[in-house]
Amino acid sequence: MRRSTFTSVRRFLLGIAITATPAFANVDGTLDTRLDPPTTSHNTGAPGVFRFSWDLGGALPNTNVDTSSAIGVQPDGKFLVAGYSWNTFAGQDQYACALARYGAEGLLDPSFGSGGMIVNNFFNAQTGVDCYPLFVTLLGDGHIVWGGSLYTNVEFAWLGRMDANGTIDVTFGGSGNGFYIGGANTATASLVVDTDGSLYAAGHAIPANFSDSDFYLLALDPDGVFQYARSVFFDLGGDRNDQAKALVLQQIPGTSCGANCFILPHSELYLVGTAANTPYQDLANHDCAVAAFRKDLFATEFTIDTFFGPALDGRLAIDFPVGSSNEGDNDCRVAISRPGNDYQQVGQGVVIGGENYFISTLGGGTPGLASNYALAEIDPAGNVAREDAFAFFEEFSTPGIYNGILAMVREPGGRIVVTGYAGSSDPDRAPSDVGVIRFNPDYTRDTTFGNDGAGLAIVTLDGTLPTLQREWGTALAIDTQGRLLLAGNRSFNYGSSADYDWLVARLNTSDIIFRDGIDGVVY
Repeated sequence: MRRSTFTSVRRFLLGIAITATPAFANVDGTLDTRLDPPTTSHNTGAPGVFRFSWDLGGALPNTNVDTSSAIGVQPDGKFLVAGYSWNTFAGQDQYACALARYGAEGLLDPSFGSGGMIVNNFFNAQTGVDCYPLFVTLLGDGHIVWGGSLYTNVEFAWLGRMDANGTIDVTFGGSGNGFYIGGANTATASLVVDTDGSLYAAGHAIPANFSDSDFYLLALDPDGVFQYARSVFFDLGGDRNDQAKALVLQQIPGTSCGANCFILPHSELYLVGTAANTPYQDLANHDCAVAAFRKDLFATEFTIDTFFGPALDGRLAIDFPVGSSNEGDNDCRVAISRPGNDYQQVGQGVVIGGENYFISTLGGGTPGLASNYALAEIDPAGNVAREDAFAFFEEFSTPGIYNGILAMVREPGGRIVVTGYAGSSDPDRAPSDVGVIRFNPDYTRDTTFGNDGAGLAIVTLDGTLPTLQREWGTALAIDTQGRLLLAGNRSFNYGSSADYDWLVARLNTSDIIFRDGIDGVVY
């Protein structure tokens, strides 16, 4: 592949009768059985999770490859899932960008695109143009922005905007076709929108010598017109391959930091990803990496934050500990804001998540590669506040078992929910399932969540379809009722080709059992 009960509840408060919206009493981490599209080919027989296949065609071996990568929730409860699907376009086999909108029950929304779906191909007369959407963002005015990277023989960053019904907004991007296409050897993987509507995307760019890639920050105005770009390199060793995969924007208020010290109001952008390091003996070595950019109160552009990091150069690299092994390889992919409880003097911290690979000698047999979930917290000065919040799906991580974080959200109360793939050595299960873990604000597992008694929810289609599935989660969102929406994928070999479908699930949370329409009010 190239690149409960249903109840109407009336309560009286201070003499005023309040009728709460009917709701379900939930058990945290269980599948919400109301997500159950009826009588469709995508129904799995397991209410709360369904699969979705585009199967647009194209030549083997990728004929049935459909992969989801992003999810977004609308205020009305509808939700969007973005990904890519193999097809033939203008005589070329290539990946098309695919976007679908579903109603709360999981049925396609016919008011969006063509029957609820949008397929977007890009054209090049010489070769296929693979389109990979990696984010979808809903704006306050109802517009939808999505984007990621295009790949021919080089990469190009791209963003597009459409209206609420999926019609391309041709005013976006400055080119008259509704898209911003970046320069060659640029790519984007994450997007944030500033309070003034400015768009900031993080990714990577290949400098002029074509020998490595650097962290890349792309700044566009609210209508997608290029403003400026920034890059940061780590070049710790190895192949010097540095790629930003997540982006966090914080508005830091002015605050006292002690005697004769005052931090001026400013904005902060944190780019999070992976930087290559000198290879270990038995496996390639990467470190988690963070680059910080700052925009002061009256500044017009973000520049590197020279107050951040151990060398005060805006950069921080983290090499996770690996327990019993002296070797490690880290791949960080996601980041969220941390509530300011611990850092009220200087704003908020940032939590990053990913995967910690290592050579495992546990479980007997020949040592081999394994991996676990990994989390770290960074304070605003660029110090590692903690990096010991690991989540193990197996009691011991045995060779060939991989567990990694691919998506992460923070609930209003400060708890952190992560998802990715949960490897299993059980011969009766697939090589991996979707694993969802919820951590308390202190990083202990929330044992009230999930179905294993230790804060883990497993989402799987094993047993509902004829063959064992390989499944993993790629995106998380919190919907308007506080439930967790999850997008992921399932795969198995189909004849001589690979067969991938989207997997969509919704998990209950019991934070809000009865709601009157006001966020955070519970009866």
